Amino acid sequence: MQLLLLSVLLGFCGLSTGVPVQQKEAWGYVNVRKDAYMFWWLYYTNQTEDYTSYPLVIWLQGGPGSSSTGYGNFMEIGPLDVYLNPRNNTWLKKANLLFIDNPVGTGFSYVTNKSALARNNKQIAQDLTVTLYSILDTVPEFQKTPLYIFSESYGGKMTVDFALALIQAIKSKNITCNFKGIALGDSWISPLDSVYSWANYLYINSLLDKNELISVTDFAYKIKVSLMKKQYKQATEQFSEMQNLIGNYTNDVDWYNILKDEGPLKNCSTNKFAKTSPMYGMFRRLVDPFNGDTLYDLMNGKIRQKLHDIPKNVSWGGQASDVFEALSEDFMKDVISSVDTLLANESYIDVNIYTGQLDLIVDTAGTLNWIEKLRWGGLKGFLTSSKKPIVFPENRTGGFVKSFKQLRLFWILKAGHMVPADAPETALLMLDTIINKKK
Repeated sequence: MQLLLLSVLLGFCGLSTGVPVQQKEAWGYVNVRKDAYMFWWLYYTNQTEDYTSYPLVIWLQGGPGSSSTGYGNFMEIGPLDVYLNPRNNTWLKKANLLFIDNPVGTGFSYVTNKSALARNNKQIAQDLTVTLYSILDTVPEFQKTPLYIFSESYGGKMTVDFALALIQAIKSKNITCNFKGIALGDSWISPLDSVYSWANYLYINSLLDKNELISVTDFAYKIKVSLMKKQYKQATEQFSEMQNLIGNYTNDVDWYNILKDEGPLKNCSTNKFAKTSPMYGMFRRLVDPFNGDTLYDLMNGKIRQKLHDIPKNVSWGGQASDVFEALSEDFMKDVISSVDTLLANESYIDVNIYTGQLDLIVDTAGTLNWIEKLRWGGLKGFLTSSKKPIVFPENRTGGFVKSFKQLRLFWILKAGHMVPADAPETALLMLDTIINKKK
């Protein structure tokens, strides 16, 4: 396997925060294919000198086209927030964190020819496997460390096929790692199940009236017909039209947290679609929230200066719309069968699923619907098992969890799509439960 590692640097957070941060880090590029370069950024836990005694957690963002090194890092779980202040509930308290800008073209990752953009989930999985091989070759001390892949949104769809590819690479002895499990956060596993749940979710939350409920339900059926006919690109365009319809009925409800009242989103710096394009509205709703102007300025300013290895012709998020469009044919395809394969795999990988109570785009009802479609032999035992409350010392309920064998589901209360951002304490407790295999 021929790989090109363009650069690897070890150092400390050299950012002007007013607070001294002694944070060991590594970052670099991997040439995963011809004309395709993946960027990664590793933070070592600072809880102990023996950082290998803590798990390694990979974080994959969604979109597709949203940056893990940007949004996941500075808006959710990294050591600093977007204003470069220390984060109280950083996941570095529990693990080493590896952010990968995936697929190629996302964040600081880039392609030198648009034909190298990933077109489907299988290609993304292979690129991630090549990237991880190179990273573990660069930092071999993590080869025996328990490895978990955490994800959000479309990142969950990418994660399940990445996990399958990684298991195969381990069996073939093409990669050495101690792979333990995955966590699918508000993940785009079954687009149709999500789409079909929107009407009732909005109706019971006072955002649709009865006539609008019927209208949205009818539109979901149109998408179902297109998917049955394998007209995937048409289904993606209809998905965008359905979002527009719901936006008109709800005065642009926030798709990632229905209780937020921020008004219609403006077009972000990374949205290069013409307003007449079917992709314009989708990108505005699905990717722009991850590429806000404050984060865009940070990543292309102080962070770019800090990393100082980013090619001059590459800007953070500059190819996001190209990534999004390249996957438009694959966008509405489900990966339920991949989850089934993971659960049935003899490697016995833990499959964790978590869902935010206030998320619309991948609401809890849609998630529960695709879970019930699994053919895994343990499904009945899982469905009939009792859920338990997640309780904090002050007797506050943060959510609920149920598990059976290697499948676990978390309901996270008072959180939308970005669970670690909306419910950081509960998310940190969930992380601890997963990596320490607590009941």
